[in-house]
Amino acid sequence: MATIDAVTTALSAARTAIGAYSETVSGIATRATSVKQTMFESNQVINRQYADPAGGPTPEQAQHRQLQEQAAMGDLTLARNALEGLADERTLADSTLVLALTPPNATAWEAQRQALAAIGITDSGSLTPSAVAQAMAELGNQIASGDYSEADVSNLQTLYDLYGKNPQVMAQMNRDMGGENVVSLIDELGRGVVDGSVPAAAALALAQSVRGGLSVGSQRWTPLTGQEFAEEMMSQASTMVGGDPAAIGFLFGDPTNAPIGVTTTLALADMIDTAERGNYQIWQDSSPLPGGTTLALLEEEQTGLSGLRVVDMAGRVLETLGAYPAEALEWLTSAEDDGVTGEGKLGENRVDYWYGERDWSTYDQFEGPSGLWAGSQHAPGGPGDGSVTLPDGTNNSPQVWHDSAQLTHDIMEALARNEQFVTENVSEIASVKMVAALAPQIPGFVEDPLSGMGDDGGSTLESPVFGSGDPREYARVSREIFAEVFGVAGDHAAGAEALSTVVTNYQVGLSEAATAENASVPGLTQRIAILQGMLDGAADGAALGEATRQDEAVEEAIGLLADAVGLIPVPGLGGAADIAQDYLLGQLIDAAEAHDVSTFATNHAELSEAQGEGGVADRQVLRIQTAQLVWSVRQPDGVPDPTGMDADELDAWFRTNEVALNRALDPLSSGTTYDTLAGVYDLAYGRASGAAEAG
Repeated sequence: MATIDAVTTALSAARTAIGAYSETVSGIATRATSVKQTMFESNQVINRQYADPAGGPTPEQAQHRQLQEQAAMGDLTLARNALEGLADERTLADSTLVLALTPPNATAWEAQRQALAAIGITDSGSLTPSAVAQAMAELGNQIASGDYSEADVSNLQTLYDLYGKNPQVMAQMNRDMGGENVVSLIDELGRGVVDGSVPAAAALALAQSVRGGLSVGSQRWTPLTGQEFAEEMMSQASTMVGGDPAAIGFLFGDPTNAPIGVTTTLALADMIDTAERGNYQIWQDSSPLPGGTTLALLEEEQTGLSGLRVVDMAGRVLETLGAYPAEALEWLTSAEDDGVTGEGKLGENRVDYWYGERDWSTYDQFEGPSGLWAGSQHAPGGPGDGSVTLPDGTNNSPQVWHDSAQLTHDIMEALARNEQFVTENVSEIASVKMVAALAPQIPGFVEDPLSGMGDDGGSTLESPVFGSGDPREYARVSREIFAEVFGVAGDHAAGAEALSTVVTNYQVGLSEAATAENASVPGLTQRIAILQGMLDGAADGAALGEATRQDEAVEEAIGLLADAVGLIPVPGLGGAADIAQDYLLGQLIDAAEAHDVSTFATNHAELSEAQGEGGVADRQVLRIQTAQLVWSVRQPDGVPDPTGMDADELDAWFRTNEVALNRALDPLSSGTTYDTLAGVYDLAYGRASGAAEAG
């Protein structure tokens, strides 16, 4: 009976809220009609066409028209601002209605009613976004102070369940609490687990809700608000006592699902950068039993991510910055003078420190800087931007391509001289993120050995992009640095699998390109050979296809990378460049699957196992695989279809038909044979592994 009465009361309040909402929306619509009419009339004046005589308008007419246009542009600006204000009013009205309608849930009503009553909201009239946000902030501050009960934790959790995804409530709540108290709330929840004040599951759930709410609320903060909140978060932070760095690390610990807003992240990244490079203060929490670490260790059981990684606050903040590609690229490539050191450029000095000097081996294990690097490669208009439409150049920025390429070159060089950048100091997740960072530059690494420039050819390489005549700029590094970075990434099972994903998809794309009329088959097969050598060399010693998948986090990271691979533009491929629409790898992959030419890399491992181990076997497998591809494109007379043959039969098929297959590979006798392809494979293998040759 009590439940029925409660629901009846709630429905009455809902009717009142709906009536108020209807009246508000109607008023907004009326005012919007007038504003839209002003915008229409202003645009008519601005775009008006005149039928002037051959000599054009008189000076008086021209001046009059200019004044009219200026007035219309002013009216248009005012109208747009008014329309934005009406949109904000509508958002507020929507939020207010949602809040009024959310509580009537018969099964959970009692808990919701109690939670609302605990913060002083007992009727629909007081159920406004502002009132809820303020009351939640007060309850959060109470828990953060250490003066709380389990009921307080339960009530705040219920309120987060109700309003944690409401941007307006979360923005105001977090501002009302302030950065310092939000950090203290996380630390207190973790410490409450240790001293038994709050059950572990309840503490972790609320801490995750606090993080999610801060993510939702901070997304639209202005730079000033983000800066102020970041300063508050750091106001009492110490690496020795208090637990603030680990609590901040926890708040920034889920950039995939709950990234803190970009303005707060940027402000905090700047503060950490200044402290570490300027004051030599490494932001790793060494306080006893920090609450953020306790919570992260509990969360490790859910996600598989190392709980200790939150100890290194800098890593978590930089990884989150990588969730905002444009800002990540700008942060690492800024041409401003470095005010921290007083010399050099800001971006270059940041790369030198965070990649070339900083010790990431203990807690972060290079996950933070790898995530930042990977994010930077997806800046709008750059090589990893999936919205690029290459044939007409839409959203393509040569400057972003240049900055992305130069940055990758600089980061690879910096990592190679970092003494801590060795396999045992790099986590599985970090190895996947490194491959994600390298993936948009893979086309350039494939083209580089064919350019003939050697190690002295500069820090970047220009190459046309498949489907477009315009060149794109890619990173170049020396053989030693290439081997160092690819070797560390490929030495991990997860990194090797991630690299295999990238290479396999690229080979599939090239295979489809080989089916095009007038395609340059020698050029295509050379690139496929380079890719396979790159993969085998980098993964030398790693068990491809047998990644341990220790936790869901590794699996998720590889899955996200696989989704992103299809966005990589493909460099020019000789005559195949006239395929006007197949300009992104994903499109080529889809086409290849439709044409059943996507078997090259998938069969490579099986053939290698059957042929035996070592460089000789690897080169023979490369010959056989490229010959199969050439047969599928050319189908030379007298050479039987190799489909369905086992490894021994394929070996005999190749040796018997090698002369005819060589003619099919290079009908113009330009010098390309399966033996020269094996040599290209050796070259790529050596670049990736540091060895003189395969095997």
